[in-house]
Amino acid sequence: MLHRFKRFICLLFLSAFALLPAFANASKPDNDKPVIKLFLQESLDIHGRQLPLDRDLEAILIYFERESGLHFNKQLMPWNRAQLMAQNGEGIVFGISKSPERLKLYHFSIPVVSEKIWAITYGDPRPNFQSIEDLRGKTVSIGRGFSHGMDFEKAKNALFKVQEDSASSAARFKKLMNRRSDIMLWPVRQLQSASQVEAYLRDQLIPSFNDPELTGKTFYVSAKPVFYDTTHFAAANGKYEAEMEKLNVVIRKGTANGKLPKLLVKFY
Repeated sequence: MLHRFKRFICLLFLSAFALLPAFANASKPDNDKPVIKLFLQESLDIHGRQLPLDRDLEAILIYFERESGLHFNKQLMPWNRAQLMAQNGEGIVFGISKSPERLKLYHFSIPVVSEKIWAITYGDPRPNFQSIEDLRGKTVSIGRGFSHGMDFEKAKNALFKVQEDSASSAARFKKLMNRRSDIMLWPVRQLQSASQVEAYLRDQLIPSFNDPELTGKTFYVSAKPVFYDTTHFAAANGKYEAEMEKLNVVIRKGTANGKLPKLLVKFY
């Protein structure tokens, strides 16, 4: 009898150990998701310190994770470095636009969002910029490592001079205010008119910097967008092709059912 009892106890322990891997996997279902490094442009505060990931952008990326079955290891870094990391096949970059040079290096998702690129100025008299031609001979400030689409690429350093500036948005506005550049290009996704963009700058963006030098300052916006651009996910040619196709499926489905535009409308 004692022998049978001991045998029963041994079988019980063996059964329990056999089930442990199943219980371990059940407690961590996300471990089965592919983990992809996702490179994102950093933003800096007025002291040059990296700001946390924007909450609206984070919600968009969570949506892509949930719908695609991928898991992102989100990494904020200088924009040029983010592009180089993706170019080296170390992950996927998000928020990138197309240029002739980039088309040779990356394969792009279908557009996630379309952007209007506005020309921002400071001081009187208020200019009446309405087209690319109005930028002729000007010094134009853009974010370091940024492109604003194919038309921009054709015009830069031919029609106007480009200055690449830091990741601090406040610093870029102060440079414009101090007349060290003539115009600053600024992408806005959802707003439709110059008056709406000016109100956004005045009532939301500029106050968010908490910078005394910018408090109460008024910036003007071109009568019309001077460029139109699209932003994408991108990976090095020949890399992450299956993952990129999953992201394309999410973009198509989310655009068709309206869920993706609802998320994007909150993210200027």
